[in-house]
Amino acid sequence: MRNEFTKQFNDLGFDVWSAVPALETTTNNLDDILPRLHALSLRTNQWITVIGARRDLIEQLVSAGISRSRIRWVHGRSQDEREWATEQALLAGTSSLVLSWLGELSPRMQQRLKMASKVSQTHSFVFNDLPSLTPLH
Repeated sequence: MRNEFTKQFNDLGFDVWSAVPALETTTNNLDDILPRLHALSLRTNQWITVIGARRDLIEQLVSAGISRSRIRWVHGRSQDEREWATEQALLAGTSSLVLSWLGELSPRMQQRLKMASKVSQTHSFVFNDLPSLTPLH
């Protein structure tokens, strides 16, 4: 299975086994990078930390083969809380992947998250599009 997935993954143009952990900012849909996330999650038994996502995004990760027991889901009520949680998750070094749904980041915050990712050797994906919330009325 692992070889089959690696072949499928490499067919998409990624070389996950030599990938250097880094912060990647993307506007892509989660579906576009699920194979890459799954392959990265196989590298260690550490947490997959998800910050600011909806429940259906967690279900997408589980459907892609990431164990629910390895997903640490953090909510954030504000942009500041999500940014802080992302930085702390990276600096803790207990996650193999950190996925964050943040709005626009200041250049200073982008630099802080890049440095935290580099120092901790943690792959991090920051999605610029915030998941829409269910209206209250």
